[in-house]
Amino acid sequence: MKSAPPEEQESRKKSTIVNLYRYSDLSVEAIAQQVDIDAREVRKIVDRLVKAEALEVLVDQSTTNVCKIMTSIVRTLDTSETVHEAAVLMSDNQIGSIIVTKDSKPFGIVTESDIVRWAALGKEFFLARLEDLTSRPLVTAGCGISVEEAARIMLSNRIHRLPIVQDDKLLGIVTITDLAMFLSPSRRPGLALSVFQAMSRGRKKQTK
Repeated sequence: MKSAPPEEQESRKKSTIVNLYRYSDLSVEAIAQQVDIDAREVRKIVDRLVKAEALEVLVDQSTTNVCKIMTSIVRTLDTSETVHEAAVLMSDNQIGSIIVTKDSKPFGIVTESDIVRWAALGKEFFLARLEDLTSRPLVTAGCGISVEEAARIMLSNRIHRLPIVQDDKLLGIVTITDLAMFLSPSRRPGLALSVFQAMSRGRKKQTK
């Protein structure tokens, strides 16, 4: 019996991967073993599928205003404060980021991963001013946008957090966790969290 062309075999394997991901509890590694494809290639296929599914759900619920799911309490520090003060504020409030302000306006962002990265460079960095080390320009959005638009901004900029600003005033912040909680009742639990983690890999730190 004549075997199928390589292109058709490849297409069948991809279809099998999609079906196993959707209808089984197998891990990426287990799926890779079943279809005899490198796990990294399977992960790429799954990441694309997850992204498509998440965006599909977002389109279905595109009229929801982002302000309905944002976190309204946002911790801030002025650019004149130090990295040490940012680390203490994060620890005390059990949060992963702080919005840095200048002249009472949103200026940049400091995240927990930033603190860890700076700590490896030496203790003196804890005394550095936030103005010198803050990630910027700060990507923000207005309160008038939808959840879908917010998600697309986060995806295109590879960010985990999107501050919501109006007239230079910080109203709140939307995180990938907020989006995951919004989407999970609709389809697969953790759908949004998976896609944003996939899309955020390798994010480059932006500075002045």
